[in-house]
Amino acid sequence: MAETEITVAKYLQIRLEQMGLNHLFGIAGNYTAPFLNTILEDKRAKIEVINDTNEINAGHCADAYARLRGFSAVAVTYGVGAFTLLNSVAGSFVEHCPVLVINGAPTSSDQLKNIAQGMLASHMTGDMYSNINVYRNVTVAAEQVTSCVDAPYKIDAVLDACILYGKPVYLEVFEDVWRMKCAPPTAPLIVKVLKGCRENARKAAEHVAAMAVNKKIIFWGGEEIQRYGIQKEFLELIEETDTEFVTSILGKSIVSEDHPNFKGVFNGNASPKDVKERFEKADLKICLGVWTTGKNLGGFDVWKDDTVLANHSGVRIGAGYEPNVSLKDFMIFLKEELIKVKFKAFQMYGSRVLKSSFFVAGGIGQAIKAEVPVTFDLFFGRMNSFINGSHVVISDAGFPLLGAQGIHIAEPNGFVAQASWLSIGYSVPAATGVKCARPDKRAVVFVGDGAFQETCQAISTQNKLKHNTIVFVLDNGIYGIEQMLVNPNPFRGKDKVDYDLPDLNTVYAYNDMHPWKYAKLVDVFGGKGFEVNNMDELEDVLTQLDTITENTIIHVHLPKTDIPEAIAYKNAKPGEDEFLNKKWSLC
Repeated sequence: MAETEITVAKYLQIRLEQMGLNHLFGIAGNYTAPFLNTILEDKRAKIEVINDTNEINAGHCADAYARLRGFSAVAVTYGVGAFTLLNSVAGSFVEHCPVLVINGAPTSSDQLKNIAQGMLASHMTGDMYSNINVYRNVTVAAEQVTSCVDAPYKIDAVLDACILYGKPVYLEVFEDVWRMKCAPPTAPLIVKVLKGCRENARKAAEHVAAMAVNKKIIFWGGEEIQRYGIQKEFLELIEETDTEFVTSILGKSIVSEDHPNFKGVFNGNASPKDVKERFEKADLKICLGVWTTGKNLGGFDVWKDDTVLANHSGVRIGAGYEPNVSLKDFMIFLKEELIKVKFKAFQMYGSRVLKSSFFVAGGIGQAIKAEVPVTFDLFFGRMNSFINGSHVVISDAGFPLLGAQGIHIAEPNGFVAQASWLSIGYSVPAATGVKCARPDKRAVVFVGDGAFQETCQAISTQNKLKHNTIVFVLDNGIYGIEQMLVNPNPFRGKDKVDYDLPDLNTVYAYNDMHPWKYAKLVDVFGGKGFEVNNMDELEDVLTQLDTITENTIIHVHLPKTDIPEAIAYKNAKPGEDEFLNKKWSLC
């Protein structure tokens, strides 16, 4: 006989398993323990609870997992846990990652004692809505479950919203409610998709096709293509029109970069020079699912008559705008309309593979005898031949992201980066989520020393789970990107301006990092550690990695004021702190 009643905790477990969840990230807390115990006690549970080192790391794990699996969940405890997690969830909200936040709250009795007597239980602020009100700002649905009566409805409501909008949702459950009984689910959750106006989509496609007549067009693919799962429709558009395409940095690897029509990452002024020059020469740029963020544009102006922007459920065409348009519908109709008209598929250049002149046939050129220091461009040039289809690359914000944008990624969805929210330290814990989501792949992390110091405890979790992640810590001894944004003068080399104010001539003291022996952290966390001071030593380490099955930290030393070529354009303009100095002469 089927069960007539189950606990609220079991109801949520069933729903999460129906969503295909296999890993639940988080930090154990007494207010959430009844739910975690429900999973633990079920020997047939499909969910493994991953207890991380802190809530920020757990949130970044869940974010990356959601990108690759389409849904994730993270469980924390009230107040201290939920507020710590907030940064990670805000990143998932900004970058459209469907994450369920499960927050265990004090009991109903505790809440009443607070109201009647002013008595605070652990982690309470005195306002019983303090947690949910904060999360309303970074979720598309938030519910507080105070009774078993409406628990099923509220659980289903937030999960429906998570599926529908592809963004985080929040579920707060009072501790005593977990064990209360409710009716079991009677029907599966219905997977819903936002639908736009097909008439508007058709009208926008016809307008763009008319603009394309006798023009050289190029497509610019973005992150919405991956988030909405419409890579198939994007490739059909590319292939049936035989048109070349680039992607945004946020949309890197939405499809395999082995595709013959793929011509690189266009990242505004931070693009490789050849990509930027040729992209600008196209008569009509059709941007599909690209967000207009600072990192996507790098100071480049896309608000032009020769640029179509299809994103955020609308299509901007010059000064005109078609609202309520599904990107999927627009791409399907655009394919149909373009094959009716005469246009030119813009040809940027032939097959492009990044190479470093330093390397010959995958190894160090025999003519070079001296020990060559590692630079960002030499490092990522070498990584381009190291990374293959067995890897998923996770890049942190700042110089690593700019350097990694040119790595050729053969695997669809083989590149993960929080390239809009840009919470430094994202990459290391995100690698845990990547490996849990794709156990058949090896995660490779590129992270700066400053970002690594934020979240390095995630290495402990990876070793506990017996992962084989490779973490390259790119150590230039400073918060390089922060210095570049306010005063790039120290990075100008021979073109550096000699200011009367000495601080403008050097890296600011507050951007200096305390030097760590990063490779020695494996003595604490476990795994293998290497230290690299030059290209010879890097090459030696790379030859060993295929035989190493443990988590690995590689400490790579770089010159303090070396920068990736992609951000060198910043040197041509004054930084924020230089405007008031009359000696500026590079404008």
